[in-house]
Amino acid sequence: MTKNETATSVEEFLVWRSNLFQGLKARKETIIELLDALSSNQQAHSVVELSLNPLFRRDYNSLYRGIQEFLPTQTDPNYEQRIETLFSAVSRTIPPTSKHYNLFGIDTTPCPRRFGETLADKTFIHYPNPIKGNKPINIGNCYSVVCALPDQIDTEKVPWAVPLSGE
Repeated sequence: MTKNETATSVEEFLVWRSNLFQGLKARKETIIELLDALSSNQQAHSVVELSLNPLFRRDYNSLYRGIQEFLPTQTDPNYEQRIETLFSAVSRTIPPTSKHYNLFGIDTTPCPRRFGETLADKTFIHYPNPIKGNKPINIGNCYSVVCALPDQIDTEKVPWAVPLSGE
């Protein structure tokens, strides 16, 4: 990589980081440090281990609070603007494709919570039942994830999917 290409990449990264920072609601520094720790770590097996990374200068309690307060609440007066800024920052991480379109994957995961406390979105969900004759339903929540699926690279390995939304 030439000096000019490196300078351009660093400048693009700083713009991306600034957009992400502006889209965060609270604990902005905690989230940025968590991303730095995650990006530089290859050995952590849990979120707690990420809190031990030298780039994460806070304690593990602030790490959990940062994750909990990552997204703005819908009562935030700037909710739409913050979400749009976050989506803009995340969409810049999608690698360019050789096609004239981007490919996205959607997956839903049922989470049965029959005896759990009532949540606002607790409902009947499709959940396969191994007992013959029983209907494939349960009570709980259904979670969905939308990911960008990048092109296969030259080494015949498919790169990681880029998560865009999880609800």
